[in-house]
Amino acid sequence: MPLRLAMLGMWHTHADGMVRQICAHPEEFSLVGFHDPDPQVVAQRTAQWSDLVPGFRLFDSPAELLRQPLDGVLVEGRVSSNVGFARQAIESGFPVLLEKPAGITLNEFVALVDSARSRRLHLQMAYLFRYMSAVQELLARHQRGDLGAIYLFRGRLPKDLALYSQLVEELGVYRGGVFFEMAGHLIDLAVALAGTPRRVTSFLRHHHTAGPADYIDNGLAVIEFDRALAEIDITGLEVAPSSRRIEVFGTGGAAVIPHLGSGHLANNAVQPIEICRAGDSEWTTFKPAAATLQIKDLREFANVVNGNKSPSFTLDHDLVVQETLLRASEMLDSTQN
Repeated sequence: MPLRLAMLGMWHTHADGMVRQICAHPEEFSLVGFHDPDPQVVAQRTAQWSDLVPGFRLFDSPAELLRQPLDGVLVEGRVSSNVGFARQAIESGFPVLLEKPAGITLNEFVALVDSARSRRLHLQMAYLFRYMSAVQELLARHQRGDLGAIYLFRGRLPKDLALYSQLVEELGVYRGGVFFEMAGHLIDLAVALAGTPRRVTSFLRHHHTAGPADYIDNGLAVIEFDRALAEIDITGLEVAPSSRRIEVFGTGGAAVIPHLGSGHLANNAVQPIEICRAGDSEWTTFKPAAATLQIKDLREFANVVNGNKSPSFTLDHDLVVQETLLRASEMLDSTQN
């Protein structure tokens, strides 16, 4: 029987990809209904999805939607609202797949995690880069010890300059601006590879000649671990194509993903990863088939909910990621330390 899902919040950029993957796999998933408090968002998404989703239904409130027969809830609204939606779903007894990042304060996410744990409900973050083919290859090689002890992680996830005005409107309300929006993807992977950070030093700047002077459009964070460093590079000023990348260096070897791609950027049929082991005289390029984004997030969620596996990423990991992201974005105030 397909996993019956509700969607609370319909605004997020990734919501459309989630809906399309669910509809592409009706034997695995179904969408029972949707809710968003913003009439403009509802109108836009209704135009996009009403012909795509069988039995497309809108609900006036989260409570009404959460009274339907469900197996889980997707939360895809605005970042400032999503943890609240997730709390309502968890408190109604449903596992949750929560879009990144995990809210705008640490305290609210800690409370959500505590609520999920007390009810023994699965809570999963939708950091979709986790399931990209090259990233999966990188994580597998690290787990096998192929790279030795990781000592340096570098990652950059730029946003197109052509999107600048749109991103100012969407992200200008957050102190960390575009850095807060994108850095979590890289922090998620750096923590998976290097452990719990010990110190975070950020350089968050407004470098465009246009736009509000307090909007962060160019940011760099250096994260210190016990035996490693990570450099996180996020900008909203990018004009060069294919410039999203990850570099990982360890005492036993190194790995480079030269272009991470995205759900809305041009993607090749393969996603190369370059590997160099200690003693190799040159790099070797592997070309795994590029994974379709978001279906693996959904299948991970379904498999955990159905008791077929343990979560690939723990809640302790997600708490570290969120705290580090907020600290790096200069959004962790003194009451949250």
